[in-house]
Amino acid sequence: MHDFAWFADKRFLVLKGEVVLPHSKDTVTSWAMFTPQNARLWSNSLEYINDGTYYYSLWNGDYPYKHVTAIDGTISAGGGMEYPMITVIGNASSKEDLEVVIVHEVGHNWFYGILGSNERIHGWMDEGLNTLNEMRYVQTKYPNNTRFSDMVAGGRFHLNELDHHDAGDITYRSLASFGLDQPLELHSDDFSSLNYGAIMYQKTGVVFYYLMDYLGAEKFDAAMSAYYQQWKFKHPQPADLRKVLETQTGKDLGWLFNDLIQTTKHLDYKLKSVQMAKNGTVINLINKGQINGPVEVNVYGKNGQLETIWAEPGQKSVTAKTPIGDITKVEIDRNNDIPELNRQNNLWVKNQTFHRFEPIKFEFLFGDHQKDQTAIFWTPMLGGNVYDGLMAGITLHNIGLAPKKFTYLMSPMLSTARIRPAGIAEFSYQILPTKAIELMRLGLSVKSFGTDRVNNKDYFLSLSPYLALNYGDRQARHSVHYDLLIQGLAKSNVESLFSKERGFFVQHTINFRKPAYQAQWINRYEYFEQKISPNDQQFTSRIWSNLKQSFNYRVGTLDRNIELNLFGGYTFARQFSNNLDPSRLFWSINGLQGQQDLFLEDYNFGRSETSGFWSQQRMNAQGQFHTANAAGSNINWLTTATVYAQLPIKPNILGAFVDYGMGAGVFKTMDSYYNSGLALRFGKVFGLYFPLMSGSNAGPEGNFIADELFKNYAQKIRFTLRINPVNRIGLHTLLNS
Repeated sequence: MHDFAWFADKRFLVLKGEVVLPHSKDTVTSWAMFTPQNARLWSNSLEYINDGTYYYSLWNGDYPYKHVTAIDGTISAGGGMEYPMITVIGNASSKEDLEVVIVHEVGHNWFYGILGSNERIHGWMDEGLNTLNEMRYVQTKYPNNTRFSDMVAGGRFHLNELDHHDAGDITYRSLASFGLDQPLELHSDDFSSLNYGAIMYQKTGVVFYYLMDYLGAEKFDAAMSAYYQQWKFKHPQPADLRKVLETQTGKDLGWLFNDLIQTTKHLDYKLKSVQMAKNGTVINLINKGQINGPVEVNVYGKNGQLETIWAEPGQKSVTAKTPIGDITKVEIDRNNDIPELNRQNNLWVKNQTFHRFEPIKFEFLFGDHQKDQTAIFWTPMLGGNVYDGLMAGITLHNIGLAPKKFTYLMSPMLSTARIRPAGIAEFSYQILPTKAIELMRLGLSVKSFGTDRVNNKDYFLSLSPYLALNYGDRQARHSVHYDLLIQGLAKSNVESLFSKERGFFVQHTINFRKPAYQAQWINRYEYFEQKISPNDQQFTSRIWSNLKQSFNYRVGTLDRNIELNLFGGYTFARQFSNNLDPSRLFWSINGLQGQQDLFLEDYNFGRSETSGFWSQQRMNAQGQFHTANAAGSNINWLTTATVYAQLPIKPNILGAFVDYGMGAGVFKTMDSYYNSGLALRFGKVFGLYFPLMSGSNAGPEGNFIADELFKNYAQKIRFTLRINPVNRIGLHTLLNS
């Protein structure tokens, strides 16, 4: 024993049973101890303990101890915590969940207990291999389980009967599709919070399930049993596991240990062609991924017969023995045991006009991508703004589980105020490099909305092509990650031939995270021009830098944070027009109004409004004063410092802010501004900011003068509403944190 624990509770109800081991036929005494309040859930707990002990012994080697025990106990970590011969189980929501947790924790007797792998350094050898056995247990005992589908809205939502293995498969493939995968062979501290479970547990589980499918259960079990017998109580290393598996199977498993475990390279196989010949049907394959692993090819005949062929690593074609005239379908990996990122190129159907193109199927809201159909997800859509009134339409997209390389989202709507079409569309194609670059995305954003209250014919159409790169060191949890976004703009007023806006920006973001400190540093260059006639135009060329830092603090049991934001902007060159609003190109000390959102990066209820309630919606960009200071904007340069602190009270929505800024003034070289107050903020989506003090020295005398704060006070209140479902970089950065 290298660890121990004991538990005591005078309330415990105790069940005692026994299980006969499959190989030695020895008997092991099983114990379940639980509190009366959980008696209903724990009524079958002995079955779970006994079955887990039996199957783990069957597949890996017999349990060596005389007792196996599971304890019902509240643990702060949730789930369960393992010790040799005994495990403590946290609260469970259902009998199904309890069974999975008990079996997983009992399984740690092999992976952690008996084999004694170092979970901190090689966590996949413990948690990952245990997850493989957990997946196999559920699939063996409940072959028709729909565990993953049942977990989504209690099974009331269509997900095509996805099972327990599919849950791990989709979890890994979704993260890998976002460029968030990490190598399995990492120290536990180097995984992000999300990847600790998704990669160490689930990715290892599906990767070794793939190995088991390739070798066959009998050969795989013999190899794992040999590993267990040679290394029990001896603390094996990854090289020890590889040596045993390769010796026992006679296979070179470099594709597994060098690629799938050591790197973030991904799998993707494609059916290139199916060629009929006298001596059999030749099936040609293309490796679209980055790993030369084995490929399962399934050939179907007219009467439902199935021939399964494995292409060995690097093999580009296989020959089917099924008679030529009988072949109806060819499929890669019929059970989805190979964790490929893209399965839409895995099917050939003889009777389809286009053999490798799947029929279209419409599904409500979202779902998974099945290889035998092209899913188009749909949902009703409602929207609204000052100029279009209520908008109603439909959203069509292919953003499902797991995401495809090419994704689209189209939301055409009808404006009830203008009786004209409006809406958005987003198209993107992503590339997953192998090393420094985590994700590369090429895309196009399309928007069309009204712009004028009076003239309901006045609306715009914009096209925003972009290139987004996410890069950094995937090896470390708290390392720096980088985002690069290059985006253009072509915007036209549809009713005016000459009203056009053009421009582009280059934005580089550095993201740094530690448990109690986070920072984001954005540096950006912008060029923008506006034209209403060949001789009437204005432009700006400028740079800005924004450093946002967040510090966590704790008061009693309440965790809160303080945000410090530093901004500086400088205009290199500019030209204003008498017939155009120059304030659009000014630096904004109060955050961007709708008309100052030059590149249409957010959605705005009153994009052209300069006064009134709808003009108070601001973007958290540029000066970032939390309320509407009278200073407004500056032309040449601007610098600000703002602080927002969550207050240590419940609920966690109230905060206080203090703002200070300086900029190029009209009457002298520098003006200063200040601002402070209270706010109600709901996450990063919605906020209301109420000023209690504000003023400046922007007058001709140069003296600080407090604003007449409570004159037209409602105009000083600011609100933010951030809605951007197709943000190019934000989702990747959020998940990476």
